[in-house]
Amino acid sequence: MGPDLWPVLVAVAVVVGSLSLAITPVGRDIDLTSAALHGSTLRDVRPSRTGEVNPTLAAAVDASLARRGIAVQTNNLPLFLRDVTPALKAKQARLFQNLQAVGMSAIYRRAEPWSNYEAVRRFGPATGTFRVTMRYVLTGSRLPQASTDVGYTYTLKRGRLYLVADNDLDEAIGSNRQPWDFGRIQVVRRTNVVVIVDRGQRALALRLAEETVRSAQQVRKLWPGLLQTVPFVVAMKTPEVLTDLPATTTATATSNAAGNEPASVRPMPSSLIGNERPSGGWVVIRPGAQRSFDSAQMEHVLMHLLPVRLGDGAPRWLAEGMAEYAGKLALVRAGHSTGVARERQEISTRVLGELTRLPTGHEFTATDSYGISWLAVEQLIKLVGIKPVTEYYRQVARRGYNEAARDRLMKEYTGFTEARLVESLRSLAS
Repeated sequence: MGPDLWPVLVAVAVVVGSLSLAITPVGRDIDLTSAALHGSTLRDVRPSRTGEVNPTLAAAVDASLARRGIAVQTNNLPLFLRDVTPALKAKQARLFQNLQAVGMSAIYRRAEPWSNYEAVRRFGPATGTFRVTMRYVLTGSRLPQASTDVGYTYTLKRGRLYLVADNDLDEAIGSNRQPWDFGRIQVVRRTNVVVIVDRGQRALALRLAEETVRSAQQVRKLWPGLLQTVPFVVAMKTPEVLTDLPATTTATATSNAAGNEPASVRPMPSSLIGNERPSGGWVVIRPGAQRSFDSAQMEHVLMHLLPVRLGDGAPRWLAEGMAEYAGKLALVRAGHSTGVARERQEISTRVLGELTRLPTGHEFTATDSYGISWLAVEQLIKLVGIKPVTEYYRQVARRGYNEAARDRLMKEYTGFTEARLVESLRSLAS
């Protein structure tokens, strides 16, 4: 028997076999977790304040997590629920159905243990709470592997392992806030678009799916080749979906904190250690905006999905200006050209005559900053064309740069500096 085959046979044997306190030898189980989960081994896990993880419990948890990932990939609900305590089975079954509805492959890896004295008192001394990393790939998305963390509490009793709690770390690590964690969901798919809503909201999902298809086509015309291949749109009734995650851009971070934007972009964190660039992004439409969400708002937020692939180093006036520009074009196509022209004139008359600089990143709580950014981008495109502006955006978004370097790059790509663009904007007010 070749040495490469042995870990595979061990993995199969442990995954299909029953768990018991006689799961040793520990060394072989460590090999199992490394081979099955492509992640850390027991030696890599940091001890909790109460000491090292009990190796029997650790090995049992790793085997259970391996089965859990296999169950998701093979659509095997009994295997997914095999180690779940009866009181938790209904909730975990609903989670499994949601994972299947979204469509994904997943692996689960045990990370560091957490001290959880209440769980030990409740379930006994052979109990451990762990941060567990769920690495997933969304089916058909063409996105690289992403990850999220959950908190699972396990206990060994009567020779069996049981998952007895799945929410002990919700506040500590922000877990259980993914779209599949909130009740039953419904998923509508269109060509290169996925919309996730609450069960019973199919009409909303269908409308948003069609809107997203049309808006994505327009964004790709404006800026070919850089929009996420499959935008994932989440429109659920609970405002906690995908909260407590870092925003993809400074712009969305501010709007998320304010809570007044109709939609925002939330990241799918990469599973690669040290990779700060998200694997992809979710478009999240807040509950109060879902019924009235239109093409202009959709094109605006899809433009904010671009930094997932480009990077978020562009100056905010440029990022918001491009998003506003796309949204205004959508309004014109929808027959609202008179209103757009009126808004343009109002901002020009009231603001541009006294303009001395473009808005900085922390000034976007004021409405004028969005309007100024829109007119700055519109003027720049009018003077030099869309391609130089988008090429400059692409270059500066990847690395950020300081002010002097940005000005040099802006002049290289567009022939303008920020100061010269401000002069051009002031001329619109006369």
